[in-house]
Amino acid sequence: MIRPMLWRFERWLGARFRLHPLFVLVLALSAITGRFLEVITLFGIVLIHEIGHAAMAKQFGWRLQEVLLTPFGGVAVTDEDGSIPAREEALVAAAGPAMNALMIGFAYLMNAAGIWSHAWTVFFAQANLTIMLFNLAPVLPLDGGKLLRALVSLALPFYRTLKVTTFWSLLASAALFGFAATRLGSDGVYMNAALIGAFLTYSNWNEWQTLPYRFVRFLLGRAERVRQWTQRGVRADPLWVDPSLTLAAVVRLLRRERLHWIVVMTAAGRVLAVVPEDRCAAYYTGEEQHRAVSELFM
Repeated sequence: MIRPMLWRFERWLGARFRLHPLFVLVLALSAITGRFLEVITLFGIVLIHEIGHAAMAKQFGWRLQEVLLTPFGGVAVTDEDGSIPAREEALVAAAGPAMNALMIGFAYLMNAAGIWSHAWTVFFAQANLTIMLFNLAPVLPLDGGKLLRALVSLALPFYRTLKVTTFWSLLASAALFGFAATRLGSDGVYMNAALIGAFLTYSNWNEWQTLPYRFVRFLLGRAERVRQWTQRGVRADPLWVDPSLTLAAVVRLLRRERLHWIVVMTAAGRVLAVVPEDRCAAYYTGEEQHRAVSELFM
């Protein structure tokens, strides 16, 4: 029943839907314990939540790889990492919780029409509210973490944005796991919190380990955005750099939503070169990235 339904969504959205092994285990245990209806309802809520993300991403023309469904929510994997505008990232992140808000409204409409019982309406609305609030927590890879990353990227260079938001998410996830693990046995809720903390800690540790590759993907997408900005005549902001800095160090100063002029200037204030960013784009991932900007542009 589940696989054919997911296959239809795959054809519509152009992305593979996959169940995390832990979710399969939860579904199996729910069938054994007689709570299959509640768990399959939660599965449906998570699925609709992720369809909100995927549909919004498709609206912006993103290339979706897959949607992974876990007991704690879903993760949409795309090829657009960092190369898309912060506004698009924020809207795609917000689309999932928006679906939960719509489902809460739908539940009370069904109750007002006399179709759903009060008990079922309360269960459905509370389940949606729980998933919505959990996903809005400012921790990656949750929706709140992506909204935080989009917001921080407006104020900091993108490389630093990745480091700050990933480190914060790793720290917060580990703290949740540690807090819950010290209270195991006192209440069942701490077991769930420990599992969630462990899952988020693992996800963010992997994110931290792959951060350099994520930044390279940003630079690869950056070259196309620079070309588009240049064609549209977007105003460029100066990026003041020391002549001894390597290009690799310079690109770590790039702002996600800014087009830059690279201004090579000595400590005494003498301007040695002014280089448009599109001229640098060709060197982002080549051997030249390890050379000083004074060698490349003077």
